[in-house]
Amino acid sequence: MKKNGFGLTLILVMMIAVSNLKGQENILPIDSLYMATIEKFYENADKFKNEIWPGMKLSPICLYRENGPAFLYNHPDPPKYFKKIKSNLYMGTQAESQLLGATQVEINGTLTAIVDYGLTIYTNPNEVYAELFHEMHHVYQRNEIHNIKHDNTATLLTYPENYKNDAIKLFEQNIFYKLCFSEKEAEFQQLLNQLYSCRLKRGELIGKKYLEYEKTVENMEGPAFYCQYKYHEKFSETDPLLRLNYSQKEFFGVLTTPFYGRNSLRYRHLASGMAMCYILDKHFNDWEKEYYASENNLYDFFISKFDTKPAILNYKEINYELTSFCTQKEVEKHLANYKKFGAQSGTKVTLLFKQSPQFDGFDPMNAESVNDSIILHKTLLKLKGKEDDELFITNRTVITFIDNEIWYVNKVIFFVPYDSLVLTHNKLTVNSESIIVKWSGEVTKESRNEIVLNCN
Repeated sequence: MKKNGFGLTLILVMMIAVSNLKGQENILPIDSLYMATIEKFYENADKFKNEIWPGMKLSPICLYRENGPAFLYNHPDPPKYFKKIKSNLYMGTQAESQLLGATQVEINGTLTAIVDYGLTIYTNPNEVYAELFHEMHHVYQRNEIHNIKHDNTATLLTYPENYKNDAIKLFEQNIFYKLCFSEKEAEFQQLLNQLYSCRLKRGELIGKKYLEYEKTVENMEGPAFYCQYKYHEKFSETDPLLRLNYSQKEFFGVLTTPFYGRNSLRYRHLASGMAMCYILDKHFNDWEKEYYASENNLYDFFISKFDTKPAILNYKEINYELTSFCTQKEVEKHLANYKKFGAQSGTKVTLLFKQSPQFDGFDPMNAESVNDSIILHKTLLKLKGKEDDELFITNRTVITFIDNEIWYVNKVIFFVPYDSLVLTHNKLTVNSESIIVKWSGEVTKESRNEIVLNCN
């Protein structure tokens, strides 16, 4: 009976959905899958939220597929372009909603957790829903935990690429991994002391500014990544061995993967922050509320809960020779990517700004600093100017030249097919797949190969 009832409900939902999408792109089987399971996810999240993170409040959610539908659930005031499917569930399109990435966005003035379920990185819906729970925790942080420290994404792009720091950092990550699974008290204490000493030494190498950056990433992302892990563990229906493999690869395995320079720097601190939450949970009850009520960042709170003291680092496990080579390779890769960008086909478009435009969005996980003034944006860049001037580029590489910080842009370069360009009345317009640009100014160079616009 349950299977038949569910099947009938799904058919009815599908019929309504197809009707609502008349004139738009038809939904695919994968869309039907998430449309039919989003309500159950929310029920699970509501039932077990306090078990996963005590005191957590749930937000509205939106699952979407790029160039496909968007499913909005439990939103207090859905925009008019979302059509009601059933109680609390509305459907619109990703394009109309301008949704990108796994993050939190304001939809009609309400902060909403969003995830793109159409990415090929997922092997089952529970992985998508675990990531959605991650983003819901961020909404909870932003709405309720006002004293939590946020990271400045601009700092990520100037983080020192220092091989000695990289060597100790790799050692530190391995210590976090061992601490998660250590069951012997003496071993646990020794590892804690080594961890504490790693941070002290790295502070000497890279300075307080960048150590604080690491801590602020751990503040926000550690608890959210831990919530993602706990949700996945709670509701995964896969074979226990496959679930263990996924957890090791997606969560704990980050700590044992070698990274150098700025490569996956933020991602690494999702994992170290998650590890601290995991370790705290093994040793203390109700630590979550105590942490969020404190003024401490997660690392300092973590250290304060244990009797930790400096120790002599085990330099036998710190390989400077390896990191010297690998970190230099990362630096060379930045320059190679910059050269590759400049060698691509199409018309080179340069926008020159006398005053920095409004910086409306970028993807910090996919922005690469070539040096202190040149940034490669690989997935997202959004700028706004006077009146209707705008630049919105997704999934195409675009370069910004900056003045000290990423927010202050004085030049933008991108490549487009010549046929997608329109120049009229001192205004440049580009409207092609993944690139929307409308900007007014004075054209100082115009040919099939290159256009330069001095922007108003």
